[in-house]
Amino acid sequence: MAVKILTMDAAALIETISHWIAANPGLAGWLVFAIALSESLAVVGLFVPGVVLMFVVGALVGGGMMELWPTLAWAAAGAVAGDGISYWIGRYYHQQLRTVWPFRRYPALIDKGEEFFRRHGGKGVLFGRFVGPVRPIIPVVAGMMDMPAWRFSLINVLSALLWAPAYILPGVIFSSSLSMATEVAGRLAVVMLLLFAVLLVTAWLMRRIFWLLQPRANPLIGLILEWSRHHPLIGGVAEALLDPEHPEARGLAILSVVLFVAVMVSVLLVAAIQESQLLGNLDLLIFNLLQELRTPWADQVMVFVTWFGGAYAVGLLLLVTAVWLGWKKNWRAASHMLAAIVCTQIMVLVLKAVTAIERPVVIYQGVNAFSFPSGHTAMATVTYGMLAIILAGMLPLARRWLAYGLAGVLAVLVGFSRLYLGVHWFSDVLAGFVLGVAWAALVGIAYRRHPPPAQRATAGRFCTVIVGAFLLAGAWGAAQVGQEASRYAPNRTVQQLNVDVWWENAWAELPAWRADFRSLHNHPLTVQWEGDIGELRERLAEVGWYTPPSLDVAHVLRLLASQTDVENFPVLPQVNDGRHEGLRLVHATGQPDLLLVLRLWPTDIILVPDDIPLWQGNVSYLRFSRVAGLITRASTEADFIQPFDIFSEDVEQIKGVSVKRVSRSGQQPETVKWDGRVILIRAGESLTSPAGHTDAPAVAPDR
Repeated sequence: MAVKILTMDAAALIETISHWIAANPGLAGWLVFAIALSESLAVVGLFVPGVVLMFVVGALVGGGMMELWPTLAWAAAGAVAGDGISYWIGRYYHQQLRTVWPFRRYPALIDKGEEFFRRHGGKGVLFGRFVGPVRPIIPVVAGMMDMPAWRFSLINVLSALLWAPAYILPGVIFSSSLSMATEVAGRLAVVMLLLFAVLLVTAWLMRRIFWLLQPRANPLIGLILEWSRHHPLIGGVAEALLDPEHPEARGLAILSVVLFVAVMVSVLLVAAIQESQLLGNLDLLIFNLLQELRTPWADQVMVFVTWFGGAYAVGLLLLVTAVWLGWKKNWRAASHMLAAIVCTQIMVLVLKAVTAIERPVVIYQGVNAFSFPSGHTAMATVTYGMLAIILAGMLPLARRWLAYGLAGVLAVLVGFSRLYLGVHWFSDVLAGFVLGVAWAALVGIAYRRHPPPAQRATAGRFCTVIVGAFLLAGAWGAAQVGQEASRYAPNRTVQQLNVDVWWENAWAELPAWRADFRSLHNHPLTVQWEGDIGELRERLAEVGWYTPPSLDVAHVLRLLASQTDVENFPVLPQVNDGRHEGLRLVHATGQPDLLLVLRLWPTDIILVPDDIPLWQGNVSYLRFSRVAGLITRASTEADFIQPFDIFSEDVEQIKGVSVKRVSRSGQQPETVKWDGRVILIRAGESLTSPAGHTDAPAVAPDR
């Protein structure tokens, strides 16, 4: 719910600014200038969400609401002005600034800015613009320390010219990507937004949790040790885990048993809650929501992501990092990581056997056929958590949250992929997180409280090893995506229908609109074809229809060219009922930015008695336009009447098919231009030549 609210708030912010810009186009540049100035202004920039606002500005540029180059110019000018004002404030007050409101409220920030400036000198002004905590204070410090005005101005302008595209272009790229995703499927755009929001929240939470716990960890451990000494039964376990001078093996063994019992009790409580439907309804709601968002491209991405929580990827990461740690004589790190992963896997298998909760879909055998908890999520959490704990010990305190944040993002990605693919309930994934975090935290505390005598590994080299292991696992997983995607594919039920019944009236039983969202009627389905899809392709080739270029790197790069022939552009697929079209043909229109596109999707209907597949689709105009002068974007036009007429005329010219024109009744939405007409095509000629056709006066209701 929090993610949904966050996504809605971002969308509402973009919509509000879009309406204001549409009503005040002449003031749009000044708005960008004001945002950039306030984001760069001393102290004020601490309270202005400049990153978010500039990202929104970039999204508006990507959406065509604003021009790219003028927007970059306004943003750079605002940044130069903000830093310039801050510099002259510092130059005027010097050290007296510490006594001036509001600067006197932030002495630590000024000290940090001075330290940063002394360390980097003039380069600090350039670097400081991109470093969040000190960004609004560096220009003031530069003025306080009498940096020459000409030198500051030169660096100020240069850094602003780099800062503006660095903060705006990500929004442009995201908006353009979202627009292209919407053209493919609104579902895909929603998945992108949802995943983007989830990852942002995860990174924010990990950072907040780290800085909340870091200064309190040692005092808390000290209190636990002091308390445990008065409880002989618990004292040995606590000392083994927390006391650097105490051997840990016996305590960890006892703690493993305690943890196992605690988790088993928790599982019984969860099972009781599920029986009362308190958690079951939430599981079912999230499952149904995500299954309605399934698209082929997102499926492949999620299959690749879920690979990093599987046994092969985790095993490879463990093997590579453990061998390297052993080579560096850090056997304690390798053994702790191995212990945490093995114990987590054992507990996952035991819990599956004890709870025996069924999965939403059956794709595994044996004990893994059960759902609770999510093994992929638990293994990803404990593996990446332990890697983060080991790596954090090699990093300065200020950077340790990055390791934990990245581990959290990876674990959340794997958990989200299990939900999206429909192989786990939400409660399974939640339990996997809890189990993985528990083991990583307990074993990690024992490892960090008992450091090795000499640190032989460096963070940079260990990161290189981890990245190398990830690349190996990624290459292995990429090779398996096709096979794995078929295993995770949604189940479909094939129906049989008599071909004559379809031809007479059952055609109206098929959906009238492309299935993207339930209530989104923007692409009518105006063509139905009975027969082999290759045969239709060959016959339409006789009247000028051809297959567009494939979506490879060479043709995608054409989208970056300022001018090119649209007939050589790749045409993105679209999704209907979770599937890409089986046939995609285009026809030139004589206009440099417009193509006719025929799309046919498979249905779950087989026409008997000859077991012939039935296809359904539409004909539309595809308009190409430039986005921010950077990339060419294609969008489907709302007029479906004229493309239908042109396609009907072409079909009448080909031989070997029969044609029947029918019509649906009902009020059409205002977002599209369609009169309800549908054309039925089947292989084999009727008495009419060259293409047999029938105009059916009967009107079927819109479904």
